[in-house]
Amino acid sequence: MRHSTFLEVNLGLLQENISKIARMSKASIIPMVKADAYGNGIVPVSKFLVENCGISKLGCASLGEALHVFNQCPDLNAEVLVFSDTEISDPKFSEAYNNYAITPVLHQKSDVERVLTESHLQKIPLVLKINTGMNRLGLSLTELAELAPKLKNRSVKHLMTHFACSYYSLKPGDKNHRQMEEFKEAKKILKDAGVSVQETSVSNSGAIEQKFGMDETYIRPGLMMYGPYSVEPRIWDGHQISRLVTKVLKTFEVKKGTPVGYGINVAGEDGFIAVLPIGYADLSLSTMSGAEIMVKGLKAKIFARPNMDMIFLMFDPSASGKIKAGDSIEIWNHDNKVINELALQMKTIPYQLMCGLTNRIPRIYKVK
Repeated sequence: MRHSTFLEVNLGLLQENISKIARMSKASIIPMVKADAYGNGIVPVSKFLVENCGISKLGCASLGEALHVFNQCPDLNAEVLVFSDTEISDPKFSEAYNNYAITPVLHQKSDVERVLTESHLQKIPLVLKINTGMNRLGLSLTELAELAPKLKNRSVKHLMTHFACSYYSLKPGDKNHRQMEEFKEAKKILKDAGVSVQETSVSNSGAIEQKFGMDETYIRPGLMMYGPYSVEPRIWDGHQISRLVTKVLKTFEVKKGTPVGYGINVAGEDGFIAVLPIGYADLSLSTMSGAEIMVKGLKAKIFARPNMDMIFLMFDPSASGKIKAGDSIEIWNHDNKVINELALQMKTIPYQLMCGLTNRIPRIYKVK
């Protein structure tokens, strides 16, 4: 664990983002809290969303994540949907669906048939995912049509799909529109078979940003809820809810040609270096070199190879005396442009920066 390096998570900004998303559509919100709430902490984030933001459904990736939430918050008044790793085929784990407010998203025909026929699964609501072209998880339209007669006596609680290209700007006839047409066909298959569908959802963050698929019962924000945007040029101007803070460990001047750190990395010109106590064991990322950050209004570039526990910031020589050991430094702040641009420079995406923060970095929570 570290002390003066930490991730400050502002739950008040999360609430503002949720309110802004809610104003974009009449649909209700299923926030995605998978991957430790995108690195922000699944338990405190889930608890805050339910108790302070009026959320009644949450989305995660695995049954283990859902159980962790309820084990830590046994009185949580919400339903948690498990979107991929449901464990529905293993009786040792699937019994959890009868003991907690956890619902599996069924994406394989064999799993749907199992829920329809096995006695210990009879009370599980049917939440079905349709593969409309992402070709990852989901029932094909052919499989749905084969299952439809078996669903007549048991309505579908929730029908959903997932857009593969919603982070691209929408254009008529593009893949997003084709997927939407496939989803409409799925609804028609069930309607024609006399199967009622209570709820629907299609829109992930990129689609919500572009207000696409917003007429369904629910929308499912993930990345945008925590701050970053998916679509370029930027549409979503929500707050980055986290702020990654570290400090200066040491400073020194370097002359052109001076080697620094591992390998053969030499200063290309005279400069001033600040050593930070944060490395790839904290960010799970070794492609940081070359990225620029601002410190006290001065531009710095991450220089040389990142170390497991440290990185080097290279400043212009004029920074000498202005940057000192012990100074606090923000790697990113509450401006969502900062983390998006930083991710681009680090040859990655905001998801990885946020989800890649290891447990060496403590999370500190505030409401405002």
